[in-house]
Amino acid sequence: MDNRKTKCGGYGMFTGIYGIVGLGILFGVLLGIPFKPAAWTPSDVATVLATGLALAYVVLAAIDWIAQTIALAKNPLPADLDLSDRSVARERVAALTSCALLQRHVRRLLSAWAAGASGPQVAAMAANQTFRLLSLLLAEAAAILVLLVAAAGFSAPGPLLTLGTGLMVLVALAALARFQLASKTAGYIESHLLARIGNDTPAAAAADFAKTAGKAAAESMAALAAAQAKFVEQLVKSQDQAAALAAKAQQDAAAQLAKAQSDAAAQIAKAQTEAAAQIAKAQQDASAQVAKAQQESAAQIAKAQGDVSAKLTAAQQESAAQIAKTQDKVAEQLGRVSEIAASIDKIFKLQQAVDGTLKGVAVTDEFKSTLVELKRHLAESDQLLKNAAKPRTIRLVEKDNE
Repeated sequence: MDNRKTKCGGYGMFTGIYGIVGLGILFGVLLGIPFKPAAWTPSDVATVLATGLALAYVVLAAIDWIAQTIALAKNPLPADLDLSDRSVARERVAALTSCALLQRHVRRLLSAWAAGASGPQVAAMAANQTFRLLSLLLAEAAAILVLLVAAAGFSAPGPLLTLGTGLMVLVALAALARFQLASKTAGYIESHLLARIGNDTPAAAAADFAKTAGKAAAESMAALAAAQAKFVEQLVKSQDQAAALAAKAQQDAAAQLAKAQSDAAAQIAKAQTEAAAQIAKAQQDASAQVAKAQQESAAQIAKAQGDVSAKLTAAQQESAAQIAKTQDKVAEQLGRVSEIAASIDKIFKLQQAVDGTLKGVAVTDEFKSTLVELKRHLAESDQLLKNAAKPRTIRLVEKDNE
């Protein structure tokens, strides 16, 4: 038997449950970034995860198909091996160390042959392996298609639904390619292993071996054909359901879009009407405020002009009174100067009269004091005349009446 089972886990394929789920969650997260809705709903999460799982299955199925094709091309059972010799079969089992699906199947069958199983028993094992492989491939593809069909019924974004529909086609193509590869693998085992192993039974056993091998091959091909037919039927049904759901989703989206456009148009018209009314009211209020401000400004200007005129008239009257008063003082001083001049004239005349008789007489103290007083009056008169002759500036100071 195969003693490498612990080293090569699973079925020897990349499309294991853990790989699909892990990579599918990663793809779902990456798909959720560009299709991020305003608020995540359970249907959105389910759609994104289903799409991610389908994408992960397609990627892993493609990788598995490439790996199995390479393993088949390597020809693990060369034609120069005498597989009828159980010791040679045992040595070949030890040489097959790969975990590829083909080598795992060949290793199991050669291990059973090397352990003493008869040819019909090995052929029956090969048929069972082929049937399990086809069942597994069909179950994987059917599960992914069911997820995609279920996700198409959710209210998801349009691009995401389109991607899901495209993935349905890719899943179908990947499953068909893997079915064909499984058929090639079964044919390889029949031609390179079952037909070459020896038979240690009598001639009747040889006939039974051939009959059993033919029956196993026929059952494998029938199972493959039935699985392919069932898969195609499910695929067509899934595509019809997806198309119906997509059409319904498009109709719902178109109705929602029309309703949203109608609501938006009504809201825009209402907003425009309200804005026009507010603008008209604002213009009326602004006009009233401007008129009121102009009236208040005109009244203030008129009042200010009246106050300035009154203050200017009062200042002019006060200045005229001061000028008249100054003129009176000047006239009074001039009169005094005239009197002083007359007195001086009299004194001069008196002095001339007495010059003849008092030429030798010294000037008395009283005469000196008279001359000093006369000099002082003359200085005051001169200063008064200078002050009266200076130009004058009239300043108007505005004060608030308390």
